[in-house]
Amino acid sequence: MSSQSICCKLCFKTFTTYQKLLIHERNRHLYNKTIPHFYSLPQPSSEQMFYYINSFIVLIKKKLGFSRHAVGKKRFSIDTFPENVFVYLFKNEEKFKYSPARHKYQCSFEGSVGAARLKEIFHYDHWSFRQDPFTNTKGYVLLENYENTYQVKFSWSQMTLLENNREFMLGRMTCNFITDSGEFQENNEEQILTSNNKQKIPEKPVEGKFHYILPRPPLNIINQHSKFSSNPTAHGSSTKK
Repeated sequence: MSSQSICCKLCFKTFTTYQKLLIHERNRHLYNKTIPHFYSLPQPSSEQMFYYINSFIVLIKKKLGFSRHAVGKKRFSIDTFPENVFVYLFKNEEKFKYSPARHKYQCSFEGSVGAARLKEIFHYDHWSFRQDPFTNTKGYVLLENYENTYQVKFSWSQMTLLENNREFMLGRMTCNFITDSGEFQENNEEQILTSNNKQKIPEKPVEGKFHYILPRPPLNIINQHSKFSSNPTAHGSSTKK
């Protein structure tokens, strides 16, 4: 029986079944941040980090729209997402956690504080919305309103395929969030957003600056201002218009 026991990688307690190990993790290590195999995860290059950050921004914006049909729960995934990129991107965040038994990471961001933090991580102030200057409407990731706060949740898990005596493994990153849409108007460079019960089409396009996907400076300039280190405060500042 001892040869079939399963060991908790965090406290080394043994269990006879995988299910008992999962229950133990939920009860004793629910908010665990320790990654026992962290030493085996190489630090990604800045180019690799920004490649996947750009992927996040593009895929989030593809889910944003300007009608009520675009409102609600949204989800996208990347099926070949490197584990080390996910770890180094989120490991210092307050709501980062890891389950060794499931080999799964989770990290969530909530409310206006979460929105501001994602601006810093993505190095891009306008990651969460799209604007249509012709209809005066805006599709955006909903993180806070007068009723409640909401989350953007990132998770990473390992998928395994067994076939013909071979084992194939890859990492899947999944992002879940809620979208909304509304009317906006510019007022001293601040945007005032209202509920999008109807889309009012103005006689002519709204004059002003409208932000499109990834108008970032060259990568070598960003690299001078950003460091992906173990210090949770050592993040580059957001790019500015």
